Amino acid sequence: MTRSRRARRLPRRALAAVACALGLLALTVVLPGASARFSSVTANPAGAWATDGVAPPTGLSAVQACTRTPITFRGAAASTSPSPLTLSRPSATQAGDVLVAQVTYYGASTISAPSDWTLLFADTSGGVVTSAVYYKVATGADAPATFTRPDSSPGDMVGGIVAYSGVDRSSPVAVTGRTTGAGETVTPSAVTTTVKDTVLVYFLAKAGAQFATPGGLRERWKLSSDSEGITAADESFVGPGTTPSRSFSSPGSTTAYIAQTIALRPTAPLVEASLSWTASPSTWATGYRLERSTGGTAQAPRSLTPIGATSTTEGPLVNGTAYTFRLWAYRGTWTSTAVTAPLTPSC
Repeated sequence: MTRSRRARRLPRRALAAVACALGLLALTVVLPGASARFSSVTANPAGAWATDGVAPPTGLSAVQACTRTPITFRGAAASTSPSPLTLSRPSATQAGDVLVAQVTYYGASTISAPSDWTLLFADTSGGVVTSAVYYKVATGADAPATFTRPDSSPGDMVGGIVAYSGVDRSSPVAVTGRTTGAGETVTPSAVTTTVKDTVLVYFLAKAGAQFATPGGLRERWKLSSDSEGITAADESFVGPGTTPSRSFSSPGSTTAYIAQTIALRPTAPLVEASLSWTASPSTWATGYRLERSTGGTAQAPRSLTPIGATSTTEGPLVNGTAYTFRLWAYRGTWTSTAVTAPLTPSC
């Protein structure tokens, strides 16, 4: 009877041994190896036990990344006629483009314009020639613009419309410059802009003649009526700073002139932070968590994987705002100490 009981107990002991072996195997799979654990702890002796042994990344840096949409010329169209002067938008215009119009005529009278066009300025020189500049944002179904002068004013009107994409629709003009006088040559007023990547548009008007476009500029129109001539040209300006000096000439004509300059403002850039670091030596950790804060307020951290990752992009950000980025490694509830990097973007 004793032998029978012992025979029955043997299988139970064997089963227990198997279960114990399987348990040890599971722990080996779930937990980091002793070597990895030792490496992570000794790599961060000051805070190893307080942070459960996960070593932090090192060398976190934050660099601004600015993505800009360049201002692009769409097209231009110019025309002359007795009052009223009707100008059609350039054929390639698309909804959201910014349209700029120059309307020039004899005398100093005030003209009427369509209600959806905003007058930037109107200048008169010598009492004999006036140039008015307007703008609007294209809708995609823009009717021709009609500009009307009082019936008592003599002579034809002449003008044009130029269209650009990539211009800030809410505040399209960054800065302007204007000058009047008389003579064969005019140098438009240089302007100083704090905005990067503008396009400078020059509008010239002259009594009884035209100005030639200097080299390096892109001529958009040159047209005459019976009493005045107009010239429009543009160029890109990287900026910020003071715009270059340009001279327009009209040999043999010393009559009154007007020179008007506008700097078109590009749409706001996409501002981001380009972050990079040296990976945590705790290769058994899961990954990282990244936190962005500004003005004492922190956003919820986001996870970055795998643990071998060494860079990411964070944004969008607000230009001129001070940010602090915190990065730490983790595995489950185990975390490393955090590394930080500041950034105040100025795109």
